[in-house]
Amino acid sequence: MHPTPSPDPYSLDDLLSLDSPASHLAPIEGPEALPANSTESRNAIPGAMTQPEIAAFLNLATSQVRTKTVDGVLVKAGRARWDVRRSTAAYIARLQEHAARAGRPPDGGDDLRAEKLRLTRAQADKEETRVKRESGDLVEVAAVSREWSNLMRDVRNALLAVPSRCGAALPHLTATDIATLDREIKKALEGLADGD
Repeated sequence: MHPTPSPDPYSLDDLLSLDSPASHLAPIEGPEALPANSTESRNAIPGAMTQPEIAAFLNLATSQVRTKTVDGVLVKAGRARWDVRRSTAAYIARLQEHAARAGRPPDGGDDLRAEKLRLTRAQADKEETRVKRESGDLVEVAAVSREWSNLMRDVRNALLAVPSRCGAALPHLTATDIATLDREIKKALEGLADGD
């Protein structure tokens, strides 16, 4: 023998429909059951549940039921009973709110995300550059240019001094020989300066 079914069990559609009037969905007192062969028994959800029942229905721990009741998410329908429709609607709304906050930001969210990503990459590049500079793997362009300028000036001066050193070391060279050496070295340096 089956217990007498409640006159107004909630169907799943009633629970999910936030616009349906609550007047025909009065909480059910006592044990809720429908005949096993009834089509409604598969879709019927009781109007009120005990703490363990609503915890199982919403996949929560019983301690979470207490906490969510204090927070106003779950709604009591009496002593040790919870209003299923109102509690489920409020719980779904809370989940949707959390999901919206965790998801992408409203209007322009993709642009904001792209800008944040660009900023993060720029900061990472800047930090990588700083580390390389401090470790000596990276030097400033101005410092490299200065060093190369000094080195090329020293090479140029050394090459231009070759004819006079040859004249002092080799007394048999004539002034014409020394002038020829000087001219050829200058021509070679000018060619290097022009990129030839």
